[in-house]
Amino acid sequence: MLNPCKFRLPAAFELLDTVKYGEQIFVGCDRKIMQRRTVLTSAAFLAAAATGPLCAAVQESTQAFSALGAKPTGARLERIQASPNFSNGTFHNLTPVIDPIDRERSSGMLRFLTEDKKGRRPLERIPSIKTDLTTLADGQMVWFGHSGFYLKLAGLAIAADPALHACFPLGSFFKPFAGADLYQPRDIPALDLLILTHDHYDHLDMLTMRDLKNRTAHVVCPLGVGAHLEYWGWEAERITEMDWGEKIALPHKGSLTCVPSQHFSGRTLERNTTLWAGFVMDLDGVTLYLSGDGGYGRHFRQIATDFRRIDFAIVEDGQYNTDWAGIHLMPPAWKAAVSELRPRFVMPCHNAKFDLSRHTWKAPLEAALANAQSLGIALSTPLIGQIVALDNPARDTGPWWQELR
Repeated sequence: MLNPCKFRLPAAFELLDTVKYGEQIFVGCDRKIMQRRTVLTSAAFLAAAATGPLCAAVQESTQAFSALGAKPTGARLERIQASPNFSNGTFHNLTPVIDPIDRERSSGMLRFLTEDKKGRRPLERIPSIKTDLTTLADGQMVWFGHSGFYLKLAGLAIAADPALHACFPLGSFFKPFAGADLYQPRDIPALDLLILTHDHYDHLDMLTMRDLKNRTAHVVCPLGVGAHLEYWGWEAERITEMDWGEKIALPHKGSLTCVPSQHFSGRTLERNTTLWAGFVMDLDGVTLYLSGDGGYGRHFRQIATDFRRIDFAIVEDGQYNTDWAGIHLMPPAWKAAVSELRPRFVMPCHNAKFDLSRHTWKAPLEAALANAQSLGIALSTPLIGQIVALDNPARDTGPWWQELR
């Protein structure tokens, strides 16, 4: 039986099954051209860094370099190379998407950093509640903003993508909105399970990972992501890496399935050497879907087929743009995905914390509200830190953002 990781799994996390998600479609690439692009772009980046505040920030701390993480090697790399989702040195989506960063890497980033940002950051503090997470009862959840969560279910303390600092190696860039930075790593209690969807900085935060390292029993992540964690001091035996379609057992007859998303990965200029994913957790009578990051694709229909009842879907809704519509859900695509999933409740995430796109900070929430109403699906929009009941996530939530500027 295929083991989901080169490391021996605790009995509670035994591999249960593997589900195939259709024939892969790969796009050929010229490795020399890719290497040349990487070298040239790296040189341009370093030249820019040598003149200005970025240089000073890099020189002031080696922390930025540690945050880059590490590449998969050895047995981990061998397992990656055996994945049906890996070809020509990188992971691939089920269906190819246009890569906007390769298309206009330098000019696009410069335009994004210098253009008018009106409406992209709130003028007022994001309302939030400082809940003592140690007091959460079973069946309750708290949102940290963006895509970070903490929940208690079946007696397990579980967190997903708790990125609680700036989503960039240098802390002075891409800071959280005021109010969305209420929670710090020290606020998270000891964890039975940590779930990571991919290795981008707004989901995998080195400082948070270092803080959680000594009070987390086990972490589950897509293939290759464990290399970063080991580089930051995590023991290999506490890491389970999964490929799309793999399923592991959780305590109390629960399960966690790694499912596809349509995205990309990378913490440096080298891309897609680790996998990205969503997860479906079936535990204590609750089926919870975490989409991870990603655009619209055929995987949503397959997930709906494989999981006939989804009680609560947490689906990314934010940081989208027409230039990268293939790797983040535009509002019509969010509606289409939720329509196919048909959950009892849905929550939009990937919003209300960072300015990573060109839309106003409110736009994703307004779109999700309208789309959920159109579909007749109950929408959960809690405040950051508000206690959410997993048996009725929409209760006591509403359009909290509408009165803010």
